[in-house]
Amino acid sequence: MRPLLRILAAALLSVIPLSVHAQKNDTIPKIQPGVQWDTAIVIKPVKAPEHLIGVKYDFAFTGVSMTPKMGIKSINSPVNVSLLYTYYHPLWSVIDLFGIQTGFRYTTYGFRNDEYAFENFEQTVSVVELPLISAFHIDIGEHFRILISIGPFLGYRFATTKENGFDCFDNRIDYGLQGGAGLAYIIGKRFELHLEGMFHYSLSMLYHPEKMSSVSWLYSYPWQAGISLGFHVKLK
Repeated sequence: MRPLLRILAAALLSVIPLSVHAQKNDTIPKIQPGVQWDTAIVIKPVKAPEHLIGVKYDFAFTGVSMTPKMGIKSINSPVNVSLLYTYYHPLWSVIDLFGIQTGFRYTTYGFRNDEYAFENFEQTVSVVELPLISAFHIDIGEHFRILISIGPFLGYRFATTKENGFDCFDNRIDYGLQGGAGLAYIIGKRFELHLEGMFHYSLSMLYHPEKMSSVSWLYSYPWQAGISLGFHVKLK
């Protein structure tokens, strides 16, 4: 009798650990072979291109960088106006940072001289320009944009304050680089106010280097630095 009891007890003890182990395994999630991860597809809203027409006024300080030094002083340039077209084109309709800007700009620049009394040396020049600007923008919320612009411009010097007008030593074609940065305030869905600081530097000399002397050349590059206020309308 005792051997039979011992056999039954041994069998019972061997079954209990197996049942407990099975219950534990039922509470552990089964891991399938292979790599598993949770995925979520985020659909970003598609941004449409924007077309803006605007006008801009800027007040500038202007001068001419001359080598050798000629005692040149900068002057104010209070009348500078632009008619502009801006196109914002989201890259792949998602990355809304890029744009281009072009149009027409009327401006004046020049200098005064307090040290040398050369005839017709002090002057102001009127210029019409065609800018071609890379217009970067970073939207902040629904009402603000950070503006950054850089690019070339092409111009024509059509008038001067010299008594005898332009001569054969004056360069009439103008070209150079310009850049700026500022902030835009969006009003409603169609209007924007732009406040920007800007800098223009002409790569076309104001005079031919031999204007003063065929031996000692004069290099003269006009520049402008100012602040502008623009009003733009978004086209549908």
